[in-house]
Amino acid sequence: MTALNNQNLLQLRFINQANIDLVKPSFDNLPANPYADGAFRKRRYSVVKLQNGELNLQATKAFVQDDSINTFQGNVERTYENLEQSLLESEGMKSIVSEFCAITGIDAERDIEIHQFRMLAIDSDTPAAPEGVHQDGFDHVCVCGVSHENLEGGELLVYENQQAEPCFKMEIKDGMFALINDRQVWHNATPMNKIDANKPGYLDCFVLTA
Repeated sequence: MTALNNQNLLQLRFINQANIDLVKPSFDNLPANPYADGAFRKRRYSVVKLQNGELNLQATKAFVQDDSINTFQGNVERTYENLEQSLLESEGMKSIVSEFCAITGIDAERDIEIHQFRMLAIDSDTPAAPEGVHQDGFDHVCVCGVSHENLEGGELLVYENQQAEPCFKMEIKDGMFALINDRQVWHNATPMNKIDANKPGYLDCFVLTA
């Protein structure tokens, strides 16, 4: 086993459901995704700072990960539409980012990257994380579950190292807030399947990184 130092590797809590309900409708407005995962993941992406209780949108930039981190679509510059301004101004979104800042201890000058996903179960065993067992190249990665419909699978998996069996597995429930120490552990998600093949199946979540 890998020797891990005395740090929090995974922190788990639940967000107030009233705040989750405030952000749910925005997922219905997610645009099409033109990249390799576009068939099964709708997405928005913004960089913000939390300053004086407000989410201040930073300059739009392309999102790119080195292929040593993302073997699925590494070294690809991906440009997504920003989170809707009404969402950034909502008390629900402010509460989610405030929680992220509080438990990570980051300051008001730190950029926070927010990915807003709708992960669609379209075929048998649709990948929720097509890059597989991975790290994202940040200090902190947070998965915040918002909603799910007609879905089984898509559970969060956490690993001690890239070759290990998962040491943690949990359904991404509505309101679940899982903060991962991205420098120390690895993560993935189980494939997704519809419960009723004749109805849409999806998982809505935010991923925050800093």
